[in-house]
Amino acid sequence: MSFLPIYRTLKADVELAKIIDVETKLFEDMAPFKLRSDGTVVVTVSPPYMVWTTISGQANNHLDCPANFDDTQYQLMVYATNARDAYAIRDAARAVLETKSWILNPSINHFETETKLYARGFDANWILER
Repeated sequence: MSFLPIYRTLKADVELAKIIDVETKLFEDMAPFKLRSDGTVVVTVSPPYMVWTTISGQANNHLDCPANFDDTQYQLMVYATNARDAYAIRDAARAVLETKSWILNPSINHFETETKLYARGFDANWILER
């Protein structure tokens, strides 16, 4: 599978940079954390922050030659202390990424009861040339 250029794409956007520092607030797979002695996981970055992860992928195979594209599905989630900030950051990140990929599920919303954070995100599909 090819590497998704999520970080590079979001970091290059001037409008997104006005509302979140992508360099210190975007993470692949999981936000930095530490384990407390009682086994509780504590995220060590202050909100708001974003996490993206690859959900699935498949090579676009051909009978007459090797695959030249990978079809990769990913999810991006924003975590914030209030819903308004989470929506604003999600919408700004979506505006940047939908120029490169198809947004499949534009409205993932939930409240994390343990962390007391609002989570807003989307699923998307990016076709990457090999």
